[in-house]
Parts: sequence; structure tokens; C-alpha cells
Amino acid sequence: MENLLIVKLGGSILTDKTKPFTADMDTINRLAAEIHAARMANKNLKILLGHGGGSFPHVPAKEYRVKDGIISEKSIKGISLVQDAASQLNRIVVRALIDAGENAISVQPSAAAFMKDGKIFKWYVEPIAEMLKHNMLPVFYGDVVLDLDKGCSIASTELLIDYLIQVFRPQRVIVAGNVDGVFTADPHKDKNAKLIPLITPENFCEVKKYLGGAAGIDVTGGMLHKIERLLELAKLGIESEIVNAGRPDCLKRALLGEKGLGTIIHA
Repeated sequence: MENLLIVKLGGSILTDKTKPFTADMDTINRLAAEIHAARMANKNLKILLGHGGGSFPHVPAKEYRVKDGIISEKSIKGISLVQDAASQLNRIVVRALIDAGENAISVQPSAAAFMKDGKIFKWYVEPIAEMLKHNMLPVFYGDVVLDLDKGCSIASTELLIDYLIQVFRPQRVIVAGNVDGVFTADPHKDKNAKLIPLITPENFCEVKKYLGGAAGIDVTGGMLHKIERLLELAKLGIESEIVNAGRPDCLKRALLGEKGLGTIIHA
């Protein structure tokens, strides 16, 4: 779709992933303002906005082993708790966007999608298309989804983005986290860590050795999972870039077309 960007706000930038149910409201409000400013500067810009769960759904998801499916009577309670936790953060993000001036609207994957053996095979996305026609801002999020084989699965934001790309064919994907991109080590712990400006299928084997899990609790697999999904998108001709939304105006600049702010992933 022309002028469409798919944007993911990582749970690491929206919450403190080491403290359960802890939203970073200053950052959430700033990012909402940057998104609105970009949309005001480019009135043709359309955005499909997704976000991770951070410290909200990951805790009950791990406790009840929701990723493994329905494995006991407790699993049903786990589904309920994970869905509720994920939606709590989504409402916070949507409210911030509305307060910033956007006509944002929540998109709940658990109410409209099915998975099979851990993969999304059906998602009723026609309402999203109508929202975009009316210049609204759809906001989806990583969620627990019913799975026809396992009973339930975690639909990470990356899996959801993969599905949406197949339908909407955006110009670009922007992944906004709390680091400047992908590094040779954790830049928060190692001052000698070097930015990897470009990842392609050709250099991924070399890059892979640097990729560890995300900080804190993360049942969706951390950075390695994210890069693997973005490389799959690259095969479809969709370029992605990982940028540091912790830097003021970085997200806004990326939305307005500036490249090279972080790590670019393409084929």
C-alpha cells in the first residue's frame, strides 16, 4: 500500500521489562507525540502501529507456559490473564496516541485471529483496511491467540507484522527499541560494542553469534527471533530498520523517511 509504514514499538522501550506491569509513561507520551508530529508533517503517511508486551503479558505467559499451548486446566486461566495483561498496555498506548491528537483504535488479535501449530493462518483484517481508508491509526499488539493444534499460542508482534505485510505490502517496516540497532555486544554493558549497520541473508551467519536474548523476561525469543522474522520479510522485498526510540525525535525522523539511523535489514 502506498505511503504505508508498519511500525513496531518494542516492549523494552514502553516498559521496564525487569519490573512486572510497569509502563514508562514519559516515553510512551513522547513517542505518541512524535508519531502525531510525523503524520502532521506528511499528511499522506499511513501507519499500522504494533507494540510488544514488555513487562505486562510476559510474566503470566511464562508462569502458565502459554507458549506451550493448553497443557492443563491452569492453561485456560493463563490465556485469560495473558490476554488481559497484553490489552492493558495496549489501552495505555492507544490513550496516549489519542491525547497526542491521533484517531488511534485498538486492534485485538485474540478476537479475530487463529493460529495452527504456532503460526497465524487466519486473521480477519478487513476492518484494519477500512480504518486506514479513514486515516485512522490501527494499534495492534502481541497477544495470546487460539491455536487449532495446541489450543493456544503466542502471536508475537513479529508474527503479526509478517501476516500484515502479506496483505498490505507496506513500503517499509520500522522497529523502534531502546538501542541504536544491532550490536556486536550489549551496548548497555560493553562500551566496545560496535553497531552492525546492515544485516542481509549473506552476513546473518556471522551476525547471529552476537545475538542473545532480550533483557528481562521475554517469552517471544528476544533479538534473535526478531532478526529472523525481519529477514523473512526482506525476502519479500520489504526493507526494515531497527532504530533507537529512546533518542528524542529518532522515531519521527525514521517515519519521515530518514534512513541509516540504526541497523537496516534487507535482502
